Amino acid sequence: MFRQEKVSLAPFTWDQAQQYLDWVNQEEVAHWLTRALPVTPFEHQRWYESLILRSDAVVFSVLNNQDGAYLGNVWLWGVHSLHRSAELRILLGPQAKGKGFGTDAVRGLLRFAFQDLNLNKVYLYVLANNVAAVKTFEKAGFVKEGTLRQEFFVAGKYQDAYRMAAHRG
Repeated sequence: MFRQEKVSLAPFTWDQAQQYLDWVNQEEVAHWLTRALPVTPFEHQRWYESLILRSDAVVFSVLNNQDGAYLGNVWLWGVHSLHRSAELRILLGPQAKGKGFGTDAVRGLLRFAFQDLNLNKVYLYVLANNVAAVKTFEKAGFVKEGTLRQEFFVAGKYQDAYRMAAHRG
């Protein structure tokens, strides 16, 4: 377990995955995931099993330090040993928004990526109109590398996305 000021990063369990399934099927959450279709329980089980078995991914549950509540997930995807890079992905439940949990979780994952995995760069993609997420990533040390015009089709229209990155200190 990796403890930060507000949250701890712990292994992602199947019980937590059930709450995650509820979140990804909520319209306001699915919108930010750029997913149009609901996720079935069978599809979700296959996703969970494949995720925890991947050798190029590390997934953590984000837990509230005050009460141990499951807040969501943060993970490194596509860990590349030669280039020493990976993509950061995060999903926190609606109850975690606006409380600094996301920034704390991202900082914890960066610490793990740079110290434990010896990565040099962690990057991510975020919808340009997701102002709260962009601020969270900037507070955690990410900078914009570029804008991807009309990258995702979300809510009936094409949306721009930013590619952001953080480098080893």
